[in-house]
Amino acid sequence: MYLASCGNDKNRVVTPAFYHWKTTLALTPAERDYLDSIGCKKLYIKVLDIGRDPAAGEIQPYSRLEITDTTGLSRFEIVPTIFITNEVFKNISEEKIEWLAGKVAETRGGVAEAELQFDCDWTASTRDAFFSFLKKVKKRLPENTRLSATIRLHQYKFPEKTGVPPVERGMLMFYNTGDIENPEAGNSIFSIADAEKYLVGAPKNYPLPLDLALPVFSWALVYRDGELWKIIPEVPDAEWNDTTRFRRTGNEQPTFAIQKGTFLAGHYLRPDDLLRVEAISPDLLREAAGLAARADLANDATVAFFHLDTAIVRRYPLQLLDSVCRMIQFPEKKK
Repeated sequence: MYLASCGNDKNRVVTPAFYHWKTTLALTPAERDYLDSIGCKKLYIKVLDIGRDPAAGEIQPYSRLEITDTTGLSRFEIVPTIFITNEVFKNISEEKIEWLAGKVAETRGGVAEAELQFDCDWTASTRDAFFSFLKKVKKRLPENTRLSATIRLHQYKFPEKTGVPPVERGMLMFYNTGDIENPEAGNSIFSIADAEKYLVGAPKNYPLPLDLALPVFSWALVYRDGELWKIIPEVPDAEWNDTTRFRRTGNEQPTFAIQKGTFLAGHYLRPDDLLRVEAISPDLLREAAGLAARADLANDATVAFFHLDTAIVRRYPLQLLDSVCRMIQFPEKKK
């Protein structure tokens, strides 16, 4: 076993965890072994997505978790996580907020849960509605249920503008730092230069105890007619070796032009579509951890890796995640 909760008076106590962000939950034997080996006892599992219908504008769930295999789940502390788009809280009435809070509480079935997390990239214009929703949900849940919320880097740096959610704990999402919409941008998942801008000038003390989420994923961004068209997660590297389908156009940041009409992960790509492949290398993950250790994290910080997938078992060795957690546990003093 590599990772465990540990610490002393001068350093943080760090607990490793993972996000599960798929719509079907069935841990594979390889995933269970991986989690056991790193001493992971906590899983943040997305149970519901809530958004607005593009045509009618009505608030509705657009995906729910399906649990197809419970093998091995009992050994973990499960934190149900609900994703809500920012659009939901635009121009929403108090009556609708009340309705939404009631519906969300119903989905939890009155079950006593230690923690329930909400993931919403709220803004200054939607913060009042989102915060009102959180307060109303809290009143409808069992008394001992703690609420937590994800905190984006822009929310971390500008709490006086975006506000601080009325929850017991925050999860600092230390990724998605770049411009995903721009086909000519660099790695939008994470770059040191982009992330550092959010730490410089940030308040010394954030008002909530903060855990940390770090990226361990990859995706292919498909741009059509100059605009982001599709996000395809975890494409095997071997796909890009087929030069009859993909012509490499960038070296430092892998980009590809489509040579001929083809399918990729069930999506039809047209000639002249542009793909940008983004991933977090082991070195970049270490750099991210080193920078994140400078943030105002809790003394008992959970370090949650986003997200659990069979591909990450192969890409990120146990020793790597161990070193990452130790960088958070024993932060270097800023010179």
